[in-house]
Amino acid sequence: MNTMPAQPLNTIAISHTMPSSVTSLYAMPSPSLISSSNHWGNVAALSFTASLAQLLGKTTLVGKLLGAPVTAMAVAFVLSSVGGIPSFVSTTSAPTEWLTVLPPGGSPSSSFLQNVSLTLATPLLLLGTSLKGNALRQCGSLLGSFFVASFGTLAGAMAAFSIATIPRALLMSVPNQDGLKIAAALLAKNIGGGINYMAVCSCLNASPESIAAGLCVDNVMALVYFPLVSVLASKYKDVVDDDNGDLIEKEESDESNEENDDKSDLSPVESLSHAFTLAAILTAGGQFINSKLHYVTTSPLNLSLPITTLLTVIFSTYYPPNMFLSPSSTKERNSDPKSNNIAKAGETLGTSLLYLFFATAGAPGWRLKESIQQSFPSIATFLIIMYGIHGLILWSLKKLVEVTKMDKSKYWKNVVAPQRLLTASSAAIGGPATAAALAQSNHWESLLTPSLLVGNVGYALATFIGLLFYGAANKSLL
Repeated sequence: MNTMPAQPLNTIAISHTMPSSVTSLYAMPSPSLISSSNHWGNVAALSFTASLAQLLGKTTLVGKLLGAPVTAMAVAFVLSSVGGIPSFVSTTSAPTEWLTVLPPGGSPSSSFLQNVSLTLATPLLLLGTSLKGNALRQCGSLLGSFFVASFGTLAGAMAAFSIATIPRALLMSVPNQDGLKIAAALLAKNIGGGINYMAVCSCLNASPESIAAGLCVDNVMALVYFPLVSVLASKYKDVVDDDNGDLIEKEESDESNEENDDKSDLSPVESLSHAFTLAAILTAGGQFINSKLHYVTTSPLNLSLPITTLLTVIFSTYYPPNMFLSPSSTKERNSDPKSNNIAKAGETLGTSLLYLFFATAGAPGWRLKESIQQSFPSIATFLIIMYGIHGLILWSLKKLVEVTKMDKSKYWKNVVAPQRLLTASSAAIGGPATAAALAQSNHWESLLTPSLLVGNVGYALATFIGLLFYGAANKSLL
């Protein structure tokens, strides 16, 4: 039985939404070195772009400012927009033409890669997410800080939509009237991460132009946010140095790191193979359940990715450790389970697929220019309000705790510690890797492991929060 949904993920399938003519640098679409029908040529070029972006993101100033994901999208944009290769290298082009490397407007191959990379990256990145036992206890007070930061993001989105002109501007300026969809996806991204952004876009059938516009504007805002957070964080030492009561938390984190560093019985090949197998099984389960939803609901939404997310979190939380294909293991029979090499392999594979996805997001090339220019003011206004309220709530909570003397409580004193608030904010806005990088760069060793854990909690919850927000916003505007 075919368990794929009746209609493919046309939120990311360019071939389903691409107009008959594509805007480019020329009056007519320019020819390309790699034709749209050259499947493996497109796969090779986009894979190379994803790998090159990771290098540029580490070694160049522009790459560091944009970040590797946006660099991948920008490089693919250039390869499919700028005709810089003389036509004599191709036997199918006129002598006076200049060739782009990738076909302008995208190709069936880029659509295929988008679908596969997003669909598999979702369960792969969530294999290490457990929402019970020691996994949550290790988050310590940072979990409370993270929930406050996530609430700040949600409150910011709600505040922006309370201004009547903003949702209207989003609907009018974002291509295909996808303004509400992109706003919901950006809310999810700024609680979880890029994978949540794409999951919401996929579920709501947002167009490729809208997806790219939202990503570009969000990354421009990030160029302001992350340097500001880094400057503020540089003023503080590790929480252990400021509060002796947190020593236990640091020791638990150290023990966790030691246990996670223990070698698994699984070889790297087995770990990668098992992670891919789990992702395929969980994806198939999500697709199957989604294909049967028409019996219980008339909703046109493609819920396969949210269902896969839910299945993965349930599996990672409750599947017994030390068993075949289990992403967790224990050293002793009654000890709490820890993420093992399967979960780490899933994170590696999932992250690499995300880079590949961002490369395909830029594949339409010059076709994205007008949509980004048109959408920038409305999306930027929405994000400025959301980021502003996010920061205001974190600052207000700290001041409220101090004024009401709640800081006499050890819990609230820990929750509003500047180090935790900044780490939690970074985990919400940028994801677990960004939060861990902030903790590591400032030598906040006690927050290194908890920052990764709370970031995974964000991954698990953000897609559903984004979809609920979209439903409420859409209903309020009817």
